[in-house]
Amino acid sequence: MKKINKIILLMMAVLAVACNSEPTLQSYYVDHQENDNFVVLDVPSSLFLGDNSNLSEEDRKALKSIRKANVLAFPVNDRNTEAYQNEKATIESILKDKKYKVLMKLGSSGRNVKVMYLGEENAIDEVIVYANDDTKGFAVARLLGDDMDFSALMKLMKSASKGDVNVNLDVLGDFGKEIEEKSGNKSSEF
Repeated sequence: MKKINKIILLMMAVLAVACNSEPTLQSYYVDHQENDNFVVLDVPSSLFLGDNSNLSEEDRKALKSIRKANVLAFPVNDRNTEAYQNEKATIESILKDKKYKVLMKLGSSGRNVKVMYLGEENAIDEVIVYANDDTKGFAVARLLGDDMDFSALMKLMKSASKGDVNVNLDVLGDFGKEIEEKSGNKSSEF
């Protein structure tokens, strides 16, 4: 009888840990992708990365470690200011979790950007960029991959800024236009 009680107690403890009610960035993304206040972009790397055979082996390896990118943006307008403040507080609360390691913070004139990651520095599973501006809204961009290496990704970013990386921006489609429409602005800078 004592063994059964111990087993039941152990199973309840495991269940309690597994059913953690704390929201994650993934659950937030899933829960809000159908919300009319948000604009969503979810693209596998095979669609946004073109032929990059001209890159070094290290850069090609860094590219292959990227699985997909997704963006969840909340353009603020005069009709959703209260919802914006609530959602911004929720997302900032989620990103305070210690599992999201901060790489960099930038901010000035009411604009803030935070770059974070999940995983280990040489085996990153997710890179997260959170940007907010109370006059424009906020966006959370996630780069998901398998054992991405931070230093290799930074080197790859330098190559991309020089135009060396073949990126298909057509996959963005009407993403920018949708942000403009939802914000009520004609030239939104997200």
